[in-house]
Amino acid sequence: MKNSGRSFKSEKEAESTTVIQKTMDELGLNQESWRVPRMLGELYRPRGLALETAQAVLEVQDPYACNVAYGCSNACLYCYVPRFTRRKRCNEAARLPKKPPAELVRHQLEHQWRFHWTSKLGVFLCFLTDPFLPRIKESTERLIEYLIDQGVTVATLSKLDTSYFSVRHGMTVISLDREFQETWEPNALPINRRIAGLEYYKGMKEFVWVSMEPYPPSAIYKQDLEALLEELKFVDLIVFGKWNYDKRAGTEQARIEYAENVQVLTDFCKSNNIRLHVKSDTLKFIAKGGL
Repeated sequence: MKNSGRSFKSEKEAESTTVIQKTMDELGLNQESWRVPRMLGELYRPRGLALETAQAVLEVQDPYACNVAYGCSNACLYCYVPRFTRRKRCNEAARLPKKPPAELVRHQLEHQWRFHWTSKLGVFLCFLTDPFLPRIKESTERLIEYLIDQGVTVATLSKLDTSYFSVRHGMTVISLDREFQETWEPNALPINRRIAGLEYYKGMKEFVWVSMEPYPPSAIYKQDLEALLEELKFVDLIVFGKWNYDKRAGTEQARIEYAENVQVLTDFCKSNNIRLHVKSDTLKFIAKGGL
């Protein structure tokens, strides 16, 4: 019996390790390098699904990303970061780099040869935190200001705020329903204010985009996709991706629903002159009937 218990525990640990490693691969990180604190606040090359997002938003082939911190107080229940960092979903303070990100990135651009060969540099903020958490917003803005001064295109993704500067402003918008937000995104900015923030910058002729990811199947949360899209006619880009880390999002019914959702999105975006990017894992799930 003791051996059986140890075997079961080993299988669960192995499964957890596989999920974490998959997430690290998608972010362009590895466990050893992530243990080095200096990586926080520095530019790096994302990979996998993270690379897809950065390429779609920045419209550059070889984008960089920068995590100005890791950890977040938005406490989103669907977030992948706790799986990767083994941190709890709570109001725990984000871990900060040892030096301000603007200082670290300035050193990279001035002293590391590979950045001098980049004709069009784009930087995505961020994959492991919300760049506009109150504690780090000021340092994020200083980084953005420095990058723009160097001629770098910057994109942000948040559930809290937008930048003062001219960047590609992004917000996560998954549902209009207050019930969804209270359950899944309890500390994020109310959805109507997220949309209003994007509308303001669109009125200023700036690039605005929406991350509709992870979008839930009806087994997790049932909603009207078309009603949601009606509120987003003004955006320049929608990035759409499936829900992960939940068996309910891997069923045949979920596959059928995602296929229908993608068709609705395609027709909507074509009609409203909006660029659409559907994540490759979502398309693979639809095409093959499972991941």
